[in-house]
Amino acid sequence: MPIRKPWLEWDDAAPTKGLPGAMGVYELADAEQRVIYIGKAGARSPFGLRGELFRHFSTPERLARENWTHPRMGEPDLPSIAGRARYYRFEVNHMYYSRWVELLTRHQEDRGTLPPANLEDPEPRPRLGRYHWKSEEATSGL
Repeated sequence: MPIRKPWLEWDDAAPTKGLPGAMGVYELADAEQRVIYIGKAGARSPFGLRGELFRHFSTPERLARENWTHPRMGEPDLPSIAGRARYYRFEVNHMYYSRWVELLTRHQEDRGTLPPANLEDPEPRPRLGRYHWKSEEATSGL
């Protein structure tokens, strides 16, 4: 089952406290709201979902101004995300790893491949299973 929340457009001027500092999963989408990355904010993600989303969307200037620290902040983003990500949605979930695997598996089953940025990501991908059926969203063309 995909994340059911509506897409939110990233607003760099929004207050930093508007996003949860909890563990969970998130999806990034391009201008046409096509998923380009499925990520997770785990126990080692400083500031949880907030930190992961700021890492992908914020400018280095804002990160420095607000004194954000994150092990991967400042690294160049993946080519499929940099300059292309416009929307996000998230789900707070303390069983983030199994939910992340479920989202990746569902995406691969429905579309025949993983999102482009997940294919580029140097982080090892988990072993994905098979559902042997497409979701209702995939069969209806959503």
